[in-house]
Amino acid sequence: MRKACSLTLLFLFFFLYVPIVSAEKTDHLLLINLETNQLSFFEDGNYVRTFSVTTGRTSTPTPEGTFCIINKYKNKAYHRKNIPGGAPNNPLGTRWMGLNKNEYGIHGTNREWSIGSRQSNGCIRMYDRDIQWLYDRVPLQTKVIIAHFHTSPEYAAHQFGYRVVSWNGRVVKEEQIGKIRMIDQTKIYWQEPNGQFTAVKTVLPNEVYPVYSQRKKGLYYIGNNLYIMDEKETTVRYEQIPYSVLSNIYKRKYEVE
Repeated sequence: MRKACSLTLLFLFFFLYVPIVSAEKTDHLLLINLETNQLSFFEDGNYVRTFSVTTGRTSTPTPEGTFCIINKYKNKAYHRKNIPGGAPNNPLGTRWMGLNKNEYGIHGTNREWSIGSRQSNGCIRMYDRDIQWLYDRVPLQTKVIIAHFHTSPEYAAHQFGYRVVSWNGRVVKEEQIGKIRMIDQTKIYWQEPNGQFTAVKTVLPNEVYPVYSQRKKGLYYIGNNLYIMDEKETTVRYEQIPYSVLSNIYKRKYEVE
């Protein structure tokens, strides 16, 4: 009886004080465009980088659809031909990230001349240097979307249901609604406490500033109580952040489904 009580207490101690390891949560995306043979990487809603890849030939096409990463290996052996991992003739290169689809995966290659073409048996090949960079940033359960599309990676990812919050490859600042690019010399103004504006700086063409609000036509607030004026709309070019991006930012911030 005493032994049974001791085992019970030991079980309770272990259950109460040993942390439970849960499945890793991820908000990453690998988006593969079969039209252009490119793979784009997104992290926490932000576009990060695009890589050239090799996809399947016509007779052995790369499968289309939505998948996820279920395993990762460094220097994976090529069992079909008994080639050890890390060998120069290993066609899997130095890194492997497996999909939940038969034996398909994203991996390196010893045939780097094939990158950018349709030469594989259905897997996604990458330069070893590229997949080594990606491998360290892609956790298990990362979503992988493989499709044909003709739009930008950010827009395509949004269309496929991923909540993209970057814009033209750049992180959107909090409360930003757009950006302006100077097309001519322009002055930056400071708003005095009495409401008057005082010119404090002249900026040159091609400089870019985030816009946080528009008080009236041609008056852009760029933060820190600074404004750019262009009432005739001839010295700056204003671009509004797409509503889809602003909506995704809001949904992510407030965890709206």
